[in-house]
Amino acid sequence: EPVYTTYYCKKHRKLCKPVFTISKWWQCYADDTLKRLTEFDKLRTDTLQICLAGDSRKIDIFSEVEKQSPRFAEILKKQKIRGIFTSPPYLGLIDYHEQHAYAYEIFGFERKDDLEIGSLSKGIGKRQKEAYIKDIAEVLINCKKYLQEDYNIFIVANDKYNLYPKIAELAGMKIVDEFKRPVLCRVEKNRNQLYSESIFHLKEK
Repeated sequence: EPVYTTYYCKKHRKLCKPVFTISKWWQCYADDTLKRLTEFDKLRTDTLQICLAGDSRKIDIFSEVEKQSPRFAEILKKQKIRGIFTSPPYLGLIDYHEQHAYAYEIFGFERKDDLEIGSLSKGIGKRQKEAYIKDIAEVLINCKKYLQEDYNIFIVANDKYNLYPKIAELAGMKIVDEFKRPVLCRVEKNRNQLYSESIFHLKEK
């Protein structure tokens, strides 16, 4: 529901007031975006990037790539993919569709909230943890069809529930290394608390 008066903000731990115009921030972010695009244009190399939207547990990567770039799809089918670096959704942390609702509305993207893995609204109970393990493992199993035999997968995760050893086992993989990544810039209400994430290195079992 819209908020029209001052309210206590849990994030900032103080009384806040609603914003009635976004013109100031719109201009600020627009200028910053143009600056970043200009900088990136000077740094980017002559490579191909493709964005695929779909259910990562089932998506046919080769077929979807072929729709956008048949030549690249042919190369992928012959050489396959060397590896993956990813940061999957964290269990029970964010409702990603809702967090980015504005983008779905602006660009007319179809929302698929029911397919979201580990969303905040589903909770963090035993059943949700089991579902999360199964879902992420299914993603990895699906990805293996498109990977080279000696693949490398790196997963950034805040695994406070110790789920990734089970995920790796279920996917027929093994964790060969774990790196700790300090998180220095945070916006959560407990941002003063020391915090780190893991980067798991997975290979075929």
